[in-house]
Amino acid sequence: MLYYSTSMAMEAISFFSPFFFITLFLGFFVTLLIKRSRSRVHKQQAQVVAPLPPGPPKLPLIGNIHQLVGGNPHRILRQLARTLGPLICLRLGQVDLVVASSVEVVEEIIKRHDLKFANRPTNLTFSKILTYGGRGAVMSPYGGYWKQIRKIYAMELLNSRRVKSFATFREVAVRKLTAEIASKASAKTPANLSQLVMSMTNELAIRAAFGDKCKQQGEFLHLVEEAVSCVTSFAVADMYPSLKFLDTLTGLKFKLERVGGKFDKVFDEIIAQRQVALAADQAEDDLIIDVLLKLKDEGNQEFPITSNCVKAIIMEIFLAGTETSSTVIGWAMSELIKNPKAMEKVQKEVREAMQGKTKLEESDIPKFSYLNLVIKETLRLHAPTPLLLPRVCTETCEVMGYRVPAGARLLINAFSLGRDERYWGSDAESFKPERFEGSSVDFRGFNFEFIPFGTGRRICPGMTFGLLSVEVALAHLLFHFDWKLPQGMKIEDLDMMEISGTSAPRRSPLLVLAEPVIPLP
Repeated sequence: MLYYSTSMAMEAISFFSPFFFITLFLGFFVTLLIKRSRSRVHKQQAQVVAPLPPGPPKLPLIGNIHQLVGGNPHRILRQLARTLGPLICLRLGQVDLVVASSVEVVEEIIKRHDLKFANRPTNLTFSKILTYGGRGAVMSPYGGYWKQIRKIYAMELLNSRRVKSFATFREVAVRKLTAEIASKASAKTPANLSQLVMSMTNELAIRAAFGDKCKQQGEFLHLVEEAVSCVTSFAVADMYPSLKFLDTLTGLKFKLERVGGKFDKVFDEIIAQRQVALAADQAEDDLIIDVLLKLKDEGNQEFPITSNCVKAIIMEIFLAGTETSSTVIGWAMSELIKNPKAMEKVQKEVREAMQGKTKLEESDIPKFSYLNLVIKETLRLHAPTPLLLPRVCTETCEVMGYRVPAGARLLINAFSLGRDERYWGSDAESFKPERFEGSSVDFRGFNFEFIPFGTGRRICPGMTFGLLSVEVALAHLLFHFDWKLPQGMKIEDLDMMEISGTSAPRRSPLLVLAEPVIPLP
């Protein structure tokens, strides 16, 4: 999911310039603060038997930040776990970061200490500004308000009935996608599938949120692009909470506040338009914004639904339902092109199941059992959030014989879990959908070796919404077209590396040649 988090700050490290290090050292006095606090901490630790989890050597002031430079954090942390053990502790500036990379560690955390790790960091620069102080379900603190929002998600916003009601929106978005691909095919030019799929998921999310007559659609999408560009910036205060003023010096806070102000303006215009429609009894029951505004106006919630709550929830639904879904679709197509036998098998299944029909509908999706295995295998190798969104330890506890101090941030490395040879075999790095055939292992959060959407109380509330988008898009792409790489490019030349990012998309766009096989309806 694309949210503003510790993992985002870590991923932004890859973009460090010397300027950021100079800025850090402007806060040299932080060493004095550390020395003062250490004397008190050491007295408390003297009575604690369990040691901290092992970690790599630290440098003064920056701790382990330098070790995360120049690579993908989920891969770097996986390698550190192989050397140091499945539970490690790093120091990022002033922040303790604990990383879990094995089933046993995750199981102990979730089954024994889930409540102690149920909170999110509350002082992250991005979430404070762009998620309205964490007023949605993803970044809000654990408690009564969070439970209420989760219930609204489950009962009102993204339950199975509501998600199914978006079928028309999905049909329109996919029809536009396939038409653009067919146009590229007729011109015999490669299609940038990464870009086209991203446009499709944007189209779907904005229609589900605001309907198909939203005048501000273009402006809203442009602002999302601006917000995403902010995410790649390094927020000093996220790792040095005592030096919050440095985000002002770097200009990041100003940039975020400017984007946030523009979002506010667009949201206010859309809300005003929808409130007029509600007053005129012209609401669309299935639109997310109309559902939220009705709850706001009814005013019968224990924790009142404010305009900022509405904005935060729509923001996180939109961001969670676009880049993550498009990334999964892109990786699935990449793996299928890389593995022609799997591509042939899944296309044969889809086309034979349709029995000569040319229009694929959502009701046909359950017929495609091998497609389901392809999606599972893609999620195993390419979790939509390889480092699950951070949690905070609210009470010092012991995990696997190690002490996790209160205030430490926890990351679960879903990327590492999905490629652990102890659970997936010696071919864990290979794309093999058949490994899920007849298997009870699923991604609903109960099998800790396979948690692409998270687990425990903080599991992703939009899983059904995102999965159906992926299923429908892939089914149409595989049904209507055959696929090959641009002329002169071999399968072994296909770049299968990801870039640093919360959803770890492909490092390079997926450029492919499509050949129409089944006519578009």
